[in-house]
Formats: sequence, C-alpha cells, structure tokens
Amino acid sequence: MIYDRFTRETKIYHLIFPQKTFCAFIEKYSYICSLIKSFYKHKNFTLMKNLKINARITEVADTATRLLILFKRHPAIGDDTILKPLFAEIGTLAEQLSEVIKSDKTLSELDIADTVRGEAIRKFDKILQGYAAMPIETLQKPGAKLYEVFSKYGVKITRENYAVESAHIDSLLTDLAAPGLAGEISSLAGVTEAIEAIRTAQKSFNEKRVTYEQNIAAKNAKQKSAELKKMLLERVNTSLLPYLTSLKSMKSAGYSDFIEGVSQIIANTNSSISARRKKPNNDDTPAKKDGE
Repeated sequence: MIYDRFTRETKIYHLIFPQKTFCAFIEKYSYICSLIKSFYKHKNFTLMKNLKINARITEVADTATRLLILFKRHPAIGDDTILKPLFAEIGTLAEQLSEVIKSDKTLSELDIADTVRGEAIRKFDKILQGYAAMPIETLQKPGAKLYEVFSKYGVKITRENYAVESAHIDSLLTDLAAPGLAGEISSLAGVTEAIEAIRTAQKSFNEKRVTYEQNIAAKNAKQKSAELKKMLLERVNTSLLPYLTSLKSMKSAGYSDFIEGVSQIIANTNSSISARRKKPNNDDTPAKKDGE
C-alpha cells in the first residue's frame, strides 16, 4: 500500500496521519501524496496542538462555529479541495450539535420552572398555616377553611413527577376558584397574590414542558450529543489540524493567517479547559425527577 511505502521512507507520515485517515485522503484527494512525500524535507516543523478531548460539548460546538466563521473570512482559500468539503462536514455536525444542546437547555429551563412552582406552593402553605394559627378569629376562620382545601394536596405534591404534580396543581387551582371561597380569599392579605403566583408558575412550566417535548422529538431523530462531539473532535484533530500542519511546514502561500487563526482558536479553548481543572463531562443534561 502507498501508506506502507511512505512509512518505510519516514516515520513522520505516521505522526501526521493515522493509517485509516491517510488512506481515506489518498482515495479522495490524489495530490495529497505529493504533500506527504515532501514532509521528510522539512524536519523542523511543529505539529499543531489538538483540541483537548475533555472539552465540554458546548465548548466543542463553540469552537467548531468559530472555525467556520474564520474559514468564511478567508475566501481566497475557500475552494481548497481539502478544506471546502471538510468545513462543509464540520458545519453540518456543528449545526446538529447545537440543536442537541438547545434541547438539553430546555430541560434545564424546565427544571427551573418546576422549582419556581414548587416554591410558590410552599409559600402558599406557610401563608395559610399562619392564618390558620392566628388568634384573631376574623383571620383564623377563613385561613383554616382555605388550609383545609389546600391540605388535600399539601406540599408533598412538589415531590411528585412532572405529570402528577401538574395534575394536582391544576386541581388545586380549580378548587380555589370555587365561588364559595371567594370571600375567604379576598379577606386575607397576600392570599390572592399567592394563588396568582402558583397559577403563573404553572402556566410557565406547562409552556416550557411543551417546548422541551418538541425538542426531544426532534432530538430523537438525531445522534446523541456525545457522538456528535466525538465526530467533531475527530474532524478537527485528525483531519483539519494535520492538513494545516503540512501547509504550515511548506509555507504554503495564502494560508498563514488562517492557520494562525485556527491555532489561536484551539489555544483559547484549551486554555479555558485547563483553567477549569475538572474531569471530562460529556453529559450536560440535568437529572430528571423520579418517574419522568
């Protein structure tokens, strides 16, 4: 094979291109052979730094997007037979990964909305308990009556899964809207506002849940975020950077600014990763409540 013949001549080919990647390039782009053959004449070039594999999913997506922007800012190399199809693929993967990240973000927003409505329920519980314990009869009696209605549900509903909690809150709001309770509610300061806070939080949660479910439906038709991240890392580290290294070593005209820009983008991302001093985390998705 061409690869075997080249590696007998110099070990540098193996450093630049893994065998499978190299052979794929040979099949698609014949002139890459001449580039590889010339490597042994340039012994002092330095390999470009890879994007760290422990980059977060969002960092990989952001890096890919910045690389795409940089490539578009260099129209002089836009028709390069290696870079053009490679960046087309990077663009597709980056777009898919961004969609997955978007759906993960909606889950985080859903969890926040659930926390808000849970807090509204707990505040309502404390308000009613306070009125029910009042030594003033005009406050204690309506407070006790409302607390009796609320007690059918209680704070415990906030520990249910999303669907059950939603059903209980809707039922509670229906009970509190009964005409027979209007007088009690209006007679106690803060109760009307507390009920409205629950209603608003419930509406917000329902809207965010619909958005989340729509995104999940779209996400199920796509590859998982970890797989997309791995594919993007491979395109950058085993396809883009080795090719740019070869161009840099031969001082190819018109590429220097682009190559330096790519190096800086990778360096900036790697610097952020190092500053975190954390282990890799390929799953940014918050945990769901039990039963979801």
